[in-house]
Amino acid sequence: MNSVLTTDAGTEVYEPSAKEYADYLEARAQALAGVSVAEFKSAYEAGNLDDADPGVSELVALLRIGQNGRI
Repeated sequence: MNSVLTTDAGTEVYEPSAKEYADYLEARAQALAGVSVAEFKSAYEAGNLDDADPGVSELVALLRIGQNGRI
């Protein structure tokens, strides 16, 4: 379940559920690379993707956020 938290300064922060974030990652992987998250991870770990590609960099960053720093 997602939640909206409020900081001490009164700023609302949306925190998606794990499913919402997984769905978001799948959508971004399809939009940026035309593959699933699983396919992207396999290709990245095999060294088949170019880190200089902005789409690759974005997905790596999103996956690291979602996996606590691990792709």
